[in-house]
Amino acid sequence: MAGFFKQLSCILCSMMLLFCGGMHIGWSIMHLYMSGNRWAVGISVDEFRFAILSFFTGCGFIILIVAGTKNLLPTRVWIMLSAFFFIINGVFFIAMPTYYAATVATRIIAGFGHGIAHVVSIIYVGEIASRNYRGKLVAILVSSIIGGIALFTILSMVTTNPVFVVEPNMHANRAIGIVILPLATFALLCSWFLVVESPIHTLTTSGNESEARSNLIKLRGLSMESPSLMDEFEDMKTLASESESLSPFFLSQGNFPPFQLVLLVKLANLLFFNYSMNTAKMSLMSLMFTLGLFTHNWAPSILMLSKFAGSLFAILIIDLLPRRFMYGISSTFTGTFMLALGIILATYDVVATWIPPFLYIVAEVFNTFGMLPVSEIMLSEAFPPKKRALSVSSILICEYVGHMVVYIIYFNVPSTLTNTYIKTLVFSGVILLKCLIAVLTIPDTRGKYPREAVHMYMHKKK
Repeated sequence: MAGFFKQLSCILCSMMLLFCGGMHIGWSIMHLYMSGNRWAVGISVDEFRFAILSFFTGCGFIILIVAGTKNLLPTRVWIMLSAFFFIINGVFFIAMPTYYAATVATRIIAGFGHGIAHVVSIIYVGEIASRNYRGKLVAILVSSIIGGIALFTILSMVTTNPVFVVEPNMHANRAIGIVILPLATFALLCSWFLVVESPIHTLTTSGNESEARSNLIKLRGLSMESPSLMDEFEDMKTLASESESLSPFFLSQGNFPPFQLVLLVKLANLLFFNYSMNTAKMSLMSLMFTLGLFTHNWAPSILMLSKFAGSLFAILIIDLLPRRFMYGISSTFTGTFMLALGIILATYDVVATWIPPFLYIVAEVFNTFGMLPVSEIMLSEAFPPKKRALSVSSILICEYVGHMVVYIIYFNVPSTLTNTYIKTLVFSGVILLKCLIAVLTIPDTRGKYPREAVHMYMHKKK
């Protein structure tokens, strides 16, 4: 377990930064209730919508840059750069929480920080994690993002007035800044000492075998080489040497099948997550409460806290079954419960108020058991080193741009209880279809060295 805790300490800064990014995703989900926030009064609807989209804009833009420059800087420098962007955001959110221009500009900057953290940390974990801990460490990163979303749903409820009469004691922007600033500062200061460079990164950039071997010994929590460590290091050397002859282009030389598979799985998650954000969180979860004019709607907080609890449980169970079965069970239950929800909404004029929220919470929790962590695990291990940065970045760009596209559609075609069941049926059907494809094609990479995992994806080995 010494190796596990050492590797956990190496990703501690990434966890904090992804948690900060999760809070901004929660910011977009909650929309900050225009009527209860002074900065939103007097601005146009389009300006308010841009404030929501600004974070994803920053993510997409910075990932384009990271895609071409990832290997030019050490991992710790990327983490420090991400933390620096979040520090700027935290300072301005604390100092000027009600200033619209500062809100939009620093949410773009926060998007820079989150985009860097997401790309770099996923690649980093895939390269440093022991073969038996890779799934757990990636699941921890996923849980960090969900935890940030959950915390912000609570902060938004606590700090936002349902009716704009007086400003609350603490503005929601200031509350999020107070959380982000110390976390990002700690990440900036400690990343230099906690982050141990990936041996694969060292082998593929400088070719320094002694430094790479030394780093691997540190990452495994050992004081000297062992036979198993020597075998693992030889696997990394072979992977790095095989990668030298490859081009960085992500669709050539056998890389298209894993790229296509990972993108397919990520898009299934995108559909479900955006449905969660834009439809069900208010129209379905709100049925849990009898809402008055001056009462808070705690439905989003309950929903995201349930999802966060599921993500924590997923850390423990992620390696119990082969990846395809974890993803299959998760997406089958998620799609089935959504399908049941859509059928109920379509066929019943009146239903008990507890049924839609119950079905939706169950779908959300099962989503965290496999659909979310397995897709990120695949992202971390499916590509050879020379193609990894561009492949991972391209998929994450599709993901964040997809968020923006769905938001724009939602802005122009608002969800109503009349069309909710149609979306539910469509999304659940897509999830079940993609579940079938994924179950047939996702390899079981538990306990596999990085080179073995890459070959299993590239050659479609079962």
